[in-house]
Amino acid sequence: MKFSSAFKVGLLTLIAIVLLIGVVFKVKGRTFSAADRKEVVFKDVNGMRPGAGVQMMGLRVGQVEEITPFVDGENSFVKVKFVITEPGIEIPEASMLSIQQSGLIGELFLEITPPRTRTVYIPMATKDILYKDDAVQMKLDKKFVNVGTIKNIEVVSKDVIPFTVKDTIKTNYAYKIDYVVNLPGLILPEFLKGSVAKENGQNILRISTLDDVVLPYPVQDSPYTIIEPMRIADFMDWQYRAAESLTETNKKINDLLSDQVIAELKTSVTNINALTGQTSITMVKLNDLLDTSKGDIRQLMVMMDKATTDFNMLSYNINNLLGDPHFKKTLYTSAESFDKLAENINKILGNEEESKAMAEDFRAITHNVNEISGYVNSLTKDEQLKKDINRTVASVNTAMSDISTTLDTVNKLTPENKTELQTIIEDTKVTTCNLRKFSEKLNKRFLLFRLMF
Repeated sequence: MKFSSAFKVGLLTLIAIVLLIGVVFKVKGRTFSAADRKEVVFKDVNGMRPGAGVQMMGLRVGQVEEITPFVDGENSFVKVKFVITEPGIEIPEASMLSIQQSGLIGELFLEITPPRTRTVYIPMATKDILYKDDAVQMKLDKKFVNVGTIKNIEVVSKDVIPFTVKDTIKTNYAYKIDYVVNLPGLILPEFLKGSVAKENGQNILRISTLDDVVLPYPVQDSPYTIIEPMRIADFMDWQYRAAESLTETNKKINDLLSDQVIAELKTSVTNINALTGQTSITMVKLNDLLDTSKGDIRQLMVMMDKATTDFNMLSYNINNLLGDPHFKKTLYTSAESFDKLAENINKILGNEEESKAMAEDFRAITHNVNEISGYVNSLTKDEQLKKDINRTVASVNTAMSDISTTLDTVNKLTPENKTELQTIIEDTKVTTCNLRKFSEKLNKRFLLFRLMF
């Protein structure tokens, strides 16, 4: 079948028009893709133009169609519309969109970075166990919100934990938890720490900054995280501000380190050196003094050891004396007998002053006898002598009991018979007083003998 020349010319013209339209759209940044157009907002696009490529992980997946600036007072922004031309490409939620440059002087393009997997380490001291797909929370503003999910959990040794977080792990093993943040607009620092918490009966992973700084909750309508580009001018401005701060710091340091301050520092160093020299001389003299006094110190230590030994022996003897149950029983019996005797004498005499004097004599006699027995008991190891002393004290107690019994009988006599006994009691009083004096002298002699030996 043959075509006429007019038909051929018309067909070529139609093809040329289609090609022209395609070139025009291509130049303006438009494509014929049926994929959905997406819009994001930047504060600055740093010179990127329509038709720029859209890359994901280094691969070109689309292009920028429109870039429209909006100026509304202080709220100025740039709306960027782009399209994904590659089939089957989906942009994950919370992906980071940034404007990058290929090489130093290459063209600008829109880079899409899917949410990366982060890792946190938790000690195995807790019994709370996390699982895959559990929620990840973080405190933003004033409350905890879900910011991601757990992707994987492993148990690792402390040796493979990074050095930056090894100090926070006190156990030999730890949980290595991989998670992904899917909250759009949330920009986190590189290093975070984690802990296990419970909410509604379910374990969750809570993350926070190393210094527990609370981050603000991101407020935006876009499902992606926008990373604003940095212009060279902004970079130089920050460098200029850093230089200003450094200059101001140097000025303050120079003001602090004035000539007067430096002179005072030099004087202080000189004084410290002199003091150090004097201290060294003093230490040398102290060492010499210790070397020359070693004999005296040893002698003093020997005397202290001997005094300690004597004191221990004295404590041992006192403990033996006080710990003797027979001696305690005898002493208690003597006290009871003496109290009963004093009561009976009180009834017979009727004179409070005389009763007190006689009672005091009896108490002194008993005390002296007990001390004498204690001295003898501590000075000798003869068990037979101890038994004799205890027997003597027991005899005295028996005698006092007999006297008390006798006085009970005397109390029942008639007044005439009591008058006859009064003379006998007065003689007994004199005898008791003399006996007290004799016991005191004997007690003093035993004390002197004990101190001598």
